[in-house]
Amino acid sequence: MSSNATTNIIDSKKPLSKQELITANIKLLIEQLEAGKSDALTNYLSAMSRFHNYSFGNVLEIARQKAVT
Repeated sequence: MSSNATTNIIDSKKPLSKQELITANIKLLIEQLEAGKSDALTNYLSAMSRFHNYSFGNVLEIARQKAVT
């Protein structure tokens, strides 16, 4: 799962802007999809299937909290 986007985020000395972070994560998602599987997308779709009545932001927050615990 190593990629240039991930490496750039880790190696960066200064905090990334929101736009840079979004761009890096989109590139990572595209790389994973081209490789045939995206754990991030699979996890997101799984959360959406369980919490379909919740807003997009709430589903992301639930998924983020579940990943931490």
